[in-house]
Amino acid sequence: MVFTDGSRRWSILYTPERLLNNLSRPDIDPPGLHMQQLIVVRSYEVDDIERVLNVFDEENKLIEASREYPE
Repeated sequence: MVFTDGSRRWSILYTPERLLNNLSRPDIDPPGLHMQQLIVVRSYEVDDIERVLNVFDEENKLIEASREYPE
């Protein structure tokens, strides 16, 4: 993502199905995960992603949900 001030950040986008698939693997240990930059979206449709990112931005949560992009 490129913010209006020119800074660049990134996040990992997961759908509920992708999250379920990853957590359903029999070899996952520990049987859970935590990622600070994880955003779960309903689908990978552009409209859904844009809506989620816009709402997070309006609520000043997008910085928390992303990480600085390494230069």
